[in-house]
Amino acid sequence: MNKLIHTLSYMIVGLLLLTICGGLCGCDGRHDIEGISWQPPENEQLPYAFSDTDNVSSYTKRWRMPEGFRGFPERWNAQVKAYLEDSIDTQTQALKRSMSAYLSAVPGSRAHRNAGVRARADGFLLSNLLERRKMGDFLVFRRPVDLPDNLKWEDGTAEPELGSPEARKGGTLRLPIQRSFPNTLRPFGPNSNNSTRRYVYDDIDLPLVRLHPGTGRLIPGTADRWAVSADRRTVYFHIDPAAKFSNGDTLTTRDYVCSLFLRTSPYAVEPFYGDYYMGNFARITVYGNDYLAVTLNTPRPYAPIYASIPASCTRFYAEFGPDYPTRYLWRVAPTTGAYTIRPDGLTMGRRMVLSRVAGWWAANRRFTRYSCNVDNIVYYFVSDTTKMRELFRIGQLDVFSARDADVWYEGMEIEPVYRGLIQRVHFSNIWPRNCFGWHLNCSRPPFNDRNMRLGFHHALHVQAVIDTIFRGDYTRSASYFSGFGKYTNDKLKALPYSPEKARSYFAMAGYTEETPDGILCKPDGTRLQVVVSSRIDPLYANCMNTLREDAAKCGLDLRLEQMDDTVFYLKVKEKQYVAAIFSWGFSPPLPDPTPFFSSVYAYKEDGTPLPGTNNITATASPELDAAILDCRMASTEEESIRAHHRVQELIAESAAWVPGWSTSFWRFAQWRWLRWPDTPECRFCPPRYYDPLDSHLYWIDEATKEETLRIRTGDGAYPESHIDVPLPKQPSGSQPALP
Repeated sequence: MNKLIHTLSYMIVGLLLLTICGGLCGCDGRHDIEGISWQPPENEQLPYAFSDTDNVSSYTKRWRMPEGFRGFPERWNAQVKAYLEDSIDTQTQALKRSMSAYLSAVPGSRAHRNAGVRARADGFLLSNLLERRKMGDFLVFRRPVDLPDNLKWEDGTAEPELGSPEARKGGTLRLPIQRSFPNTLRPFGPNSNNSTRRYVYDDIDLPLVRLHPGTGRLIPGTADRWAVSADRRTVYFHIDPAAKFSNGDTLTTRDYVCSLFLRTSPYAVEPFYGDYYMGNFARITVYGNDYLAVTLNTPRPYAPIYASIPASCTRFYAEFGPDYPTRYLWRVAPTTGAYTIRPDGLTMGRRMVLSRVAGWWAANRRFTRYSCNVDNIVYYFVSDTTKMRELFRIGQLDVFSARDADVWYEGMEIEPVYRGLIQRVHFSNIWPRNCFGWHLNCSRPPFNDRNMRLGFHHALHVQAVIDTIFRGDYTRSASYFSGFGKYTNDKLKALPYSPEKARSYFAMAGYTEETPDGILCKPDGTRLQVVVSSRIDPLYANCMNTLREDAAKCGLDLRLEQMDDTVFYLKVKEKQYVAAIFSWGFSPPLPDPTPFFSSVYAYKEDGTPLPGTNNITATASPELDAAILDCRMASTEEESIRAHHRVQELIAESAAWVPGWSTSFWRFAQWRWLRWPDTPECRFCPPRYYDPLDSHLYWIDEATKEETLRIRTGDGAYPESHIDVPLPKQPSGSQPALP
């Protein structure tokens, strides 16, 4: 009997191991179908995009596309036309209602003012929609000879080089990620907007054009030149003939049309992109395989940046269909950047390896030839900070983030630092700050009451956290969109901690009684308790402990619930939270308040919260909608600055976000074999990077590494090294600002 039990036990363990291994390899499916080892079929196996009888330019009839594309241009154009007709009808009715409300309201009253703002916004939207309807089809195919003759092409080559000629190729950089392992490697679709996507795609892929991180002016990406129309609405791009995807496929206009097809398909289960294309663009015109024109809905500053639509490698999506979310779960999409994940580069739950693409098309191009120098970037998923620090100390990691005060000060009091084997780096930067802070859900109690939100502002002693936990190194945020230079409203200030003001607002929210432990409550006994949600992070727990003591003096019982990154993100996106420690990442050149505060993304028509949008606070304000619209309609820099300042004022007035803290620097420690540029044009790293590692301008000095490892085993040492990289000096003596 014992022998039988012993045998059965081994069989059960074996089955469990097979199940686990199968899950690690396939993760929700067969490894050969969904895994990263899958290879797409040859281009010739894809069906033709158009039939011989289709009324399109001849070059498109040689295109091959994923199954289901044929007829897409007609379907999409019809869909956009229907969208415009419905929107025009809806907006006409909305304008009639807002005008009626304006005329019937008492002049000078709040209702009169709100209705006037709403009517103005409705009028702008209607005018824009009517103008778009006049243009006709959204997706248009023309010949290169049809390009306008008077275009003034730019190529950005006058901008200074990036990186250092001393950079050497080769080596492996080992980095930690203190995040949950992603639950998909798809660049779009369900759960694709996770915290690790930027390492695989966002920071790797080259867009059509980009901003020079030193000067803030335009430089080439996959387009080698571009031109802007006289009305500043249409941007013409010429795709670099050398541009290729990481799988070797040549980048052409076909891949931008394919991306439109894929991302707006219901199979992608990605509602964002339908709004993205329809809400931002009036037309996409293809002039042969090399020229692309993108027409924005309205004139905008930095039009080429906003006209840089994404491309998708057409052949890779040969099997795109209804099962896309599962079929492509672990397939690594090709990019135009220098790195990709190879079949052996993924250890599920633990490690992700990005390998440099052999023969990368931009390896010898200006602005990229001194970048992407290491052969491999290994990301280790390590949840415990102590373990991460120890792995770095013993040389298993090359870089360790040290932005937290305790890490920067006490945490770096270690022997390798004293011996100069590890260098400490303080890098000052110019970059939009994350909107880190407490987002409040205005769609549910208690924060559907503005008095409650204002009281919460005054009850959080954020400055105490900055002074104690961060040793005064951090600064209190003020605007939701900080770090955008002249587009940031610097007049805004965070509301100060004040028990008196907090209790006053809480009383107006109905919390007029006090319990024996000093916490306020309503006459019916409802306790003033707020549960704040966050991802699992010891730092947040320490900060909340500090805040909780001071909040209690205001009559507020502050609690914290922490959860896995993915669970937390879904809870926030579904608007199932009360208050959340959260932030979005922003990029230059301009802030975009639309997805975060437009009422369109707050509620359904029946008044219930709209899940899955980025307006996680469920903010809905006619005045804010009008100001956001002014941002979108601004055609000059002055108009844009004024509109963005107004938006930030109204966000502050809504009290839907409590400002947290931010920095104007990035601090980290590195083993001394990691090298950085040191040229007059590029010292260390251009300042327009949030994290210097995002620049990919570093390299591994193998000789220094060998020498360092040899000295580490003996008694030798280098001088202790602290690298301080200030902002570049300006002629006026002021800090540079975003353009």
